[in-house]
Amino acid sequence: MALVTICPDCATAFRVNAMQLQAHGGDVRCGQCLRVFNGFTTLITISESVLEHPAEFRAHVGNESEATETDRRVIDHSSDVSESSATISDSTATEPGGQFLDEASSVGESWGRWAVANVFALLLLLGQIAYTHRTELTILMPVLRPHLEHYCLLLGCEVPYPQSIKQLGIETSDLEKNLSRQPEVTSVSAVIRNYASFPQALPALQLVLLDAQDQIIASRIFTAQDYFSEHDRAPQFIEPQQEIEIRLDFDSSQLQALGYRLHLLYP
Repeated sequence: MALVTICPDCATAFRVNAMQLQAHGGDVRCGQCLRVFNGFTTLITISESVLEHPAEFRAHVGNESEATETDRRVIDHSSDVSESSATISDSTATEPGGQFLDEASSVGESWGRWAVANVFALLLLLGQIAYTHRTELTILMPVLRPHLEHYCLLLGCEVPYPQSIKQLGIETSDLEKNLSRQPEVTSVSAVIRNYASFPQALPALQLVLLDAQDQIIASRIFTAQDYFSEHDRAPQFIEPQQEIEIRLDFDSSQLQALGYRLHLLYP
């Protein structure tokens, strides 16, 4: 006896192998019209001799199946389903009893590994974005700073404070000498204000000394460690809309400065 299934679209009939059919849940691709269908639904058993007489085969099909077409074409395949006739599809299905085939389980496991790999890749991408734009993220969502700092602690990095020099300003400044006590020491004091809506890193100060003709005779850049004394507890940043007072003392005994300029900058 031979197993034969019939394509519901083009009525092409061909021999199938029972084990191969079950291994793929009955899914079959017709070699003529490429329709994928369940071979179990049109599966019949016939004698080998019937395959040699197409007319008898058509009559047998009319008796054994619900099909009523009389113009079915019969293609006798001497081998199992192949590329020249029909192929078993790779899609998963269930057996008539409803149990998943081994191949379905294998595909499910592959999908699970693929999903885990994609989740891992997504987390890695988010981590890279957080690392690259960690300062910008603290501007958009200040509440993230503690979490980003903890994240950086694990990676051995820091979360720098923003540096928008255009949103910093010098409110007042003054240059003076104490001629009675220390005539060689000159002091510069200033008030710096942060106009931004977010904290900013402490800026550096460039002090330019001028002579009577308003020509530059000396210039120096001071960092936050310079303009906060050792006794002061220097902050790490300037809060939004906050003002800080600074003071610089330097030796001007060799300088005859009559004017100055003070600039804010980030190195």
